[in-house]
Amino acid sequence: MNARRPVITSFGFAGLSPVISTFVLAMLMLLPIGTGAANVAMPHLVMIAVFYWLSSRPLLMPYGACAVLGFMLDLWLDVPLGLNMVLLLLTRLFVLNQLKHYKGRNRIVHWAVFTVLSLGLYTLSWLVVSAVYGEFWPIQPIMLQWAVTAFSYAPVAFVLGRLRRAIL
Repeated sequence: MNARRPVITSFGFAGLSPVISTFVLAMLMLLPIGTGAANVAMPHLVMIAVFYWLSSRPLLMPYGACAVLGFMLDLWLDVPLGLNMVLLLLTRLFVLNQLKHYKGRNRIVHWAVFTVLSLGLYTLSWLVVSAVYGEFWPIQPIMLQWAVTAFSYAPVAFVLGRLRRAIL
């Protein structure tokens, strides 16, 4: 008898691989690589991974995993508590509501959708941080980080795609 894994979900290590790979990317994102200027322009690898995994296997990246990863990033990055958690939960909400419009399309469409989504999320984070600190923060570092994140989507998604094909 041919025993096949269920198409929708997987259990065991394979089922946890999206969360584990996103956690590994969070660790990579937090490494002090280069100078202080290089840390400002580090891409948001966790947002890329969450978007990728939700676009390909949405049930394997639950709300709880997004919330915990976001909260851990908030603690590590010393930003207002809940900011990254809200960004990742909004990413999940957006992808689950809009996936039917771009699922099955080529990867350039996925990249374009991620670019627009991340622009909105970075703008929201800039507004929240400016409101928390009571003054408008400079927009240039935020836009630089958005551009680096947007251009980093393709290579990170390529690596995550190879991982998905190897494990799932």
